[in-house]
Amino acid sequence: MKKTRVRAKRLGTIIHYLVVVCEYLVVISLAVWLDNVLKFSSLFSFPFKAFSFALAALGLFLIAWCCWLQFTVGQGTTGFSEPTKKLATSGPYGVVRNPMMFGQFLFFAGLGFLLDLVAMFLILPILILFMHLFIIFIEESNLKSQFGQEWVDYVN
Repeated sequence: MKKTRVRAKRLGTIIHYLVVVCEYLVVISLAVWLDNVLKFSSLFSFPFKAFSFALAALGLFLIAWCCWLQFTVGQGTTGFSEPTKKLATSGPYGVVRNPMMFGQFLFFAGLGFLLDLVAMFLILPILILFMHLFIIFIEESNLKSQFGQEWVDYVN
């Protein structure tokens, strides 16, 4: 029975990460499509594109670091099927409350500059707004109920 529960949790985690990858692909595809439809002209030159590659890579590194901290320090994952058992407050979590969201912003902004997708910067504020609302209304209330005073102390 316990083995079945563990497999179901792992399947839930795998599905969670597949949904996240699909989210990234949808955002990128939407930006490419919108850029083609609106026929934006090229805005960025090569030296800036080299910087933008570093920006996107930094965003991916930050996301990976946060996932690693959730797994090692938090003893869980970023998905709802295997939530963390401990509150991760070190590394980037010691600087900002949701560094994964910041990492996603860096990644999408870097990709927008790198691929010369002006439309990415039309989509990005909307994406950030929805992610922020999700974090405030769903994720943070779950963290408060799960970690109690430890979460309140961390937030303040």
